Amino acid sequence: HRHRCPEKTRGAMSESRRLSTGSDSATRISRVEERDTLHNLNSRLQYFLSRMKELESRNSELQAKVDSGSSASKSVTESMRTLYERQLTELRAQSEKDTELVAELKGKLAAIQAQSGESLRNNASLKKKAEKADELEAKLRVVTDERDRLAAALKDAEARADVAAQAQVTAESKAAILEKKLAPLRDQLQTSEELRRKETAVYREQNEELSKANRTELARISEQYEMQLQDALKAAKARSDEERKNEVEQLAAHFHTVEEQLTRENNEERLAKDAALKRAAELSASHQALQARVAEHDKRVAELEKNLAERSRSHEATVAHLDSLLHVARQARKEKDVEFNELMDVKISLDEELKTYRMLIEGEEQRLGITPTAVRAAKRRRTAVSGPAPFVASLDLTNDCFTVKNAGDETAPLGGFTVKSGLGDAEPAYEFPAEFELLPGSSVTVWSGKKNQRKKRDPQTELWWSPRYMWNDKGDTAIFSNPQGAEVNRVVAPANGVGHAPDPSGAAEGEAGGENKCAIM
Repeated sequence: HRHRCPEKTRGAMSESRRLSTGSDSATRISRVEERDTLHNLNSRLQYFLSRMKELESRNSELQAKVDSGSSASKSVTESMRTLYERQLTELRAQSEKDTELVAELKGKLAAIQAQSGESLRNNASLKKKAEKADELEAKLRVVTDERDRLAAALKDAEARADVAAQAQVTAESKAAILEKKLAPLRDQLQTSEELRRKETAVYREQNEELSKANRTELARISEQYEMQLQDALKAAKARSDEERKNEVEQLAAHFHTVEEQLTRENNEERLAKDAALKRAAELSASHQALQARVAEHDKRVAELEKNLAERSRSHEATVAHLDSLLHVARQARKEKDVEFNELMDVKISLDEELKTYRMLIEGEEQRLGITPTAVRAAKRRRTAVSGPAPFVASLDLTNDCFTVKNAGDETAPLGGFTVKSGLGDAEPAYEFPAEFELLPGSSVTVWSGKKNQRKKRDPQTELWWSPRYMWNDKGDTAIFSNPQGAEVNRVVAPANGVGHAPDPSGAAEGEAGGENKCAIM
């Protein structure tokens, strides 16, 4: 501009000389003022261009800082998260091992307690056997008493035998008494015989036979009585001796049988008692050993619980330390995010300032009628779009984004174009920036939602809408409108899916629809 503007001025001055020679000084002064004004504008333009370059360099530096800070914060966060997860996994594995060890020790303790219960039951059984032995001893005492009773009965039998002997003596005394009683009878008989002999002296002969017969009969009766008395005495004595002998033999046999049985039972009970006492001693020793083992296991369990508590405290301290480190990392991330937002604000302000400078320069060029550069001329030529207009190509409800494509052959300015949800006016519409242009055949993706807020974006092909989730996951419609509010086209997306629109240029569906999903940043 600096070189072309003086040529134009000189051409105008020569033309004015040809048309009107001898122009007055006012015209020359006006030309001088125009030249000075043009010179000042060229100086301002040079300053604006240098300022634009400086701002663009600052913007590049800030963007590099933002990228480096984001990558550093992301790497630190990922490393801290990896370290925390690894240590947390190790702590969980160690805790599970300690829990399994405690469970195993508790199982051993339960087994020992079961053995202790078995020993207690064995002790109870031994106590029952001891009680049975005591009962047997009581029975032995009863049998001993029975033996004493039988001995007393034997003594009683002996006493009865003595009584029988005494009865025999009594019988003998009775026989003697009978003998004594027979003696007077004999005397009386002799007296009567003498009287009879005296009285019947006459009749002696007659009665001799009768007297002989009487004497014979009397002698026979007396002899028979004596024999019967002797037989009765012998029979009574023999019967008494036999009964006494039988009773003594029976008592002796019963006594020997009972004594052998009692001796055998006593020996068996003594052996059983000795075995029970020995078993009780063994069980008592085993019970004491089991109690010692239980105490040792209790001590071991207490030590393990103490170690587990210490490890838990150590793990908790480690987790707290890791949480503090994670908190510090998050704070650093927040600070980086704040710094990133500040840098983004600076970048946006620089972009606005550059936009203002461009508008001022273009206004000055239009006002002064300066011929624009080839680039700006091409830019102005591209403002009028010929052929198919831009259209919304796809809506991705999974990734919360939509894509607008330029299907024409020339650059399409999208300033003032809007995209909104078809579910109503509750959500605001997205409006493209005033200076945004879309090259032929290219597309731009507009992102929304918190999950996409911190992602790195290319400002030429990706734009940011809002941290809110602007689309309904159950199904939504994206309506694309021009600056005058007329609808250009719309695309419908199913629930949690992707919808795309046909290319108005008539290209194949695979080319028009583009990819089924938005490009992952």
